[in-house]
Order: sequence, then structure tokens, then C-alpha cells
Amino acid sequence: MNGNGAPRFQEGILEAISNAPGVSGGEEAVRAILTEVARERVDSLEVDPMGSLVARIEPATRPRGAGKPRGARRAGRGPHVMLCAHMDEVGLMVTAVEKEGRLRFRRVGGIDPRILPGQAFRIGPRAVPGVIGALPPHLVPRADRDKVTLAEDLYLDIGAGSREEAEEQVSVGEYAVFDTTYEGWGTTRKGKAFDDRAGCAVLASLIQRRPPVPVTAVWSVQEEVGLRGAAAAARRVGPDLAIVLEGTASGEAPGSPPEEQYPFMGRGPALTIQDRSLMAHARLLDSIQTTAKRHRVPTQWKRPGVGGTDAGRIAISGAGVPSAVVSVVCRYIHAPAAYLDVRDAQRAVTLIWHTLETLRKEWP
Repeated sequence: MNGNGAPRFQEGILEAISNAPGVSGGEEAVRAILTEVARERVDSLEVDPMGSLVARIEPATRPRGAGKPRGARRAGRGPHVMLCAHMDEVGLMVTAVEKEGRLRFRRVGGIDPRILPGQAFRIGPRAVPGVIGALPPHLVPRADRDKVTLAEDLYLDIGAGSREEAEEQVSVGEYAVFDTTYEGWGTTRKGKAFDDRAGCAVLASLIQRRPPVPVTAVWSVQEEVGLRGAAAAARRVGPDLAIVLEGTASGEAPGSPPEEQYPFMGRGPALTIQDRSLMAHARLLDSIQTTAKRHRVPTQWKRPGVGGTDAGRIAISGAGVPSAVVSVVCRYIHAPAAYLDVRDAQRAVTLIWHTLETLRKEWP
């Protein structure tokens, strides 16, 4: 338990799932880790037809096995809350093996092609090392040196000299992830896929104790390719409220207008007012803000109108679900390596935990 009564953020979970591969549609390794983390802490655990991991946890006042929240609220228990974080990350999929042994690929999710040349990847279940081929500058015509190579013109090189040699190691349809290993110094942590392994680890930390209200924890699939897993899960779960836990982009970019340089890593969780997928529920957002002030958790705003999250699909499921988003701010998401401040992860755990307490007391 943290000093303020909330569970402790479990950094070991973040390290394990950050290092694991989990491109959209291939989240199995991440799901396996989270299954082991959750198995002994929840009342029921299942993988839904889409592949999302769904855990149900009754409040602390009820014994294990005493029932499951099904959307309809029982007197005195507070609202049934869906907490959701997506397991998938952006990456590549092998689409063809050329006769020279090079691998053609397509991007899965939003990856800027400018960052790809020269990047190292791990490919497939055997983690075959590969590099996206790039000519050295002195072999590139001067007129082309400032041009961005189209993703369609790039290839993965695994050191094979022929199609046959390459196909012994890699198959069409296998995924590739950035070859980045988790590490830390001070309060800074570096790793791949903090969008949204940060949210996944926050959610896994929260379920280490029984919550104040009925909770269904959903680690969703395929967020990066259309918010698909959460849409299906929300229809099955039927929650009263939903809070999505995310890893969102920092605005700290040299050269950006000062008024756009937010949110900041290290200054607390970011709250969403509006993005491309969601208008946050005003009363739920107010409850989160009030809780943050009461428990002295620093928060900041996410830039309105930017990005989208699973909350956008959850909010319009069924007859409608009041929804909000709380994010750990990360530098360099959707890139080979991201940064976060581990204090922000603990602050997110603290904020969500005490928000659940607030909802039990104040939400009708």
C-alpha cells in the first residue's frame, strides 16, 4: 500500500509488458503476462471473443465468489465501473519475402515513416533480429538526401541472402516490434509501447487490492487500428461508468508554439476534456478533478482535439456510458523508445483508486 492508502504502482509489471511483443492483433504475449498477474486477484477472468482480457472484481465489502457485477447496480455498492487499458502497440507486419531475402512490410497503427530507416526490430515469435535498410548518406544522391523515403519503399533486412533462407526464419503475416529494452534512471523510465503498456500496468496495479466499487478491468486489443476490442468488451460488460487509462503524448517538443507545449512528463496524470473520439462526461470528469484536489494529486490537461482512445467507443455502447480518460504523459510515443516519469504512474494509480472511493460515496 502507498502512504496515501492507494495500491503501489508495480513497476515490474510495466517492465515485463513493455519488453513483450504485442502489435495490434498479436497481443498474446502481453495478455499471458497480465493473466498471471491478475489470476489470483480477481473473482473471474476470461478472454473474450476479440481477445481482450476481462477481469471482474467485487468490492472489498463482499467475499470472493459472492457474485459478479452485470451492469445493474445493487444498493450501497456504488456504480459498476469499467477500467480499460489497451494491450496492443504499433508495429509492422511482414507482407512478402523477396527473392533476395528482403522482407516487405506494412505498418500496423500510426508510425511516422520518417523514423523507420535504420531502426532495429524483433520479428515474429522467435524474435528474429532485423533492420530496416537504409543507404549511408554518401551513397544517396545529393538531391535526395532531404527527402523522406516512403514506407512502401522500405524493407526489413534479417541478413538472409535468398528467399529460402529468409523463409526458414520468418513467415508472411508475422509481426515486428521495435527492438527496445526497458531501463531506468532517477525517476525516468525508457521503453517501447508505453502507449499503452503504461495504462496496462496502472490497471494491473489497481487490482492488487479489492476496489471500493464493483470493477470490471479490461485489457483491450486492437485499439491502435480502430478501438475495436474495447467496443466489443463494453457491450458485454455493460458498465455504469468507464475510465480509460492511457499513455499519452507529451507536448514538450522543441520549436512548438509555447501554448501547445503541454502536457508535461513529470507533472501528474493528464485529463481529457475532448479528443477526436470523445467528449468526456462532465460530471465524471469533475469527480476526478475534485478527488485529485482532495488527495493532492497533481493533474494537467491533455491538449483538446488530439488523438482518440477506447473511451470513444465505450461511451456510445449500449444506451451510453459516462466515460473519462486519465493518462500517464510520455515523451516519444509511437516511436522506438518512449520516456515516462514513474512518479506519474503512481499518481495515476492513486488518483483512480481514490476516484473509485469518491464514486462509491457520491455517484447515485
